[in-house]
Amino acid sequence: MGLLISPDHIRVLKKGRTQFQINNNEQLFIRGDEIELTPEQTALVKEFSLGLRKELPEIVDIAMDSMELGFGALNKVIKGIAGTDAAQGIEEHFAVLQRSLMGRFARSGDNFYLAPQGLNELNDFFEGELSNQVKSIVTNSLSIMLDAMDEAFKKSDTEIEGKTVGLGIRVDLISAEVERSLKYNADRLEQKADAFCQRFETLDAIEARLQTQLPRLRNYDILSNETNINESH
Repeated sequence: MGLLISPDHIRVLKKGRTQFQINNNEQLFIRGDEIELTPEQTALVKEFSLGLRKELPEIVDIAMDSMELGFGALNKVIKGIAGTDAAQGIEEHFAVLQRSLMGRFARSGDNFYLAPQGLNELNDFFEGELSNQVKSIVTNSLSIMLDAMDEAFKKSDTEIEGKTVGLGIRVDLISAEVERSLKYNADRLEQKADAFCQRFETLDAIEARLQTQLPRLRNYDILSNETNINESH
């Protein structure tokens, strides 16, 4: 099912029709019927609504940060060894990948849309289609760099800050700079992803509690249903 988040409501859609809706983080409608909620249920609905607003768009941010981290490093290496013109092709491929990823989502200001897909399907997209495209780009990049290094060996040494520097030293300098940048940013991203996973599990448990209180919601599971399966046993 698709998920639409706007400032006033959250809607879960199937074939374009709203299955259930949360208004202003506290009113719940299932197939057009307003559900009378107890104070406890209202609190759960609010907690779940606020969690969806925060966490689902975070998936996009982490995915984009991951791609930018890897391609930023790759781009820096290619520019350092093969020059700006060689890196332009990689930047164009990266833009295609970004569009492919964003095709799974739509985000404009405070509005967010998650196209109909399961989280497992989204995982398959990252590990399958997207991964293969990344491998192809990296392979092409290595070919570009090897050609550039071959040309560099045939030419005179390069000057850096007024000093003549051989290709081997130039590669070492670029590698050290990229490695420092990668380590810092990868550690930061890993911490961000770990924190997200913990919050996501908490949100999944909230959804399970809400479905226990309001059984009609079991037909419209948004997050992974692992928690629900475990509780049913």
